[in-house]
Amino acid sequence: MILSDYWPFSANKCVKWLVLMKKMKILTFNWHEPFLCMLAKTGGSFDVVEPQLGRGDVRKWDLRARALSQNMRITPLEKSRQKLEDGCYDLVLCHNFKDMKEVTPFPVPIILVFHNKLSTELALGDNSVEREKYLADVAPLANRAETMVFVSQSKQDDWGFGEGLVIVPGIDPKDFMGYRGDIKKILRVGNRMKERDIMMGHTLQEKICDSFDSALLGINPSSGASRPAESWEELKSSFAGHRLYLNCTLHPFEDGYNLAMLEAMATGSPVVSWDHPDSPITNELDGFLSSDIGQIRRYITRLLGDINLARETGARGRETILEMFDIGRFKASWANAFDAAVKRFENRPIHNKKRLNPYGTAYDTV
Repeated sequence: MILSDYWPFSANKCVKWLVLMKKMKILTFNWHEPFLCMLAKTGGSFDVVEPQLGRGDVRKWDLRARALSQNMRITPLEKSRQKLEDGCYDLVLCHNFKDMKEVTPFPVPIILVFHNKLSTELALGDNSVEREKYLADVAPLANRAETMVFVSQSKQDDWGFGEGLVIVPGIDPKDFMGYRGDIKKILRVGNRMKERDIMMGHTLQEKICDSFDSALLGINPSSGASRPAESWEELKSSFAGHRLYLNCTLHPFEDGYNLAMLEAMATGSPVVSWDHPDSPITNELDGFLSSDIGQIRRYITRLLGDINLARETGARGRETILEMFDIGRFKASWANAFDAAVKRFENRPIHNKKRLNPYGTAYDTV
């Protein structure tokens, strides 16, 4: 890989950042194990707080989803607060405004990551909160972040902040097994699919899968036939073994893919997907797309009956995904985000480097 082809600044500066990244001490919160393990590939040292969910519940790291990367460690919330007080972190990575409230008082660079669309979050809450009121309420916290990062262009557009970086996932081909396709079943992967029907297309999936053998892996307490994979290894083996992967993420509430679909394609599994304007798939070339249930079922029937078609389609899909979601570009983009956050923090007026209250007003720490 030629660094200057991927990085948004000079090759010399890229080398410097590769060195600095391995030394950065980053605090983050455990809302998304696969994403955090992907991010750990950038280097650095990550302290991961298991966030409080209320009523004394804590979102523990789920070892079934991923093992902790070697450069990550679970850190108690109180210990992370003390380390923030002591200036031990170079940067904090937040995933929501709950995280922001926790770290805003401390004089440290902050990146705020947006994994979902605001319109989706509001719809999942039955639109009980008005969009404009919500945005006004969170504006002081959003303004406290040095850099905002969105995991897709559509999510940046939906929030409407008018600034920030778009960094799509990075897929590392070394993480995945080779496709076999010997299990003549449809594979689906996702959590709380029924509860998030507007974005995950659970109702559509059930109609599509009717009379076909299928497996649903994930935490889905309202779907009796579902269970989570026991480990990342089992999930990878499932991607490799099942004949095809079904995706039904729905416009306008979700992108035309999610991480599980990208992982299936990186394995070489052929994907059949509900049509979507942002899908990375070209129909009948590197996957299959349709907005007609009958047509999708015909595609599934073809793949179940033709292992060669499945292999050929999956191989082309793998090439597409590894190009569009390149791990080198992902790491380079995140290095750029870290750089931007640190520089913006350093350029703040000196009074803004004092400890801040949760709504951005500076006050002395002494």
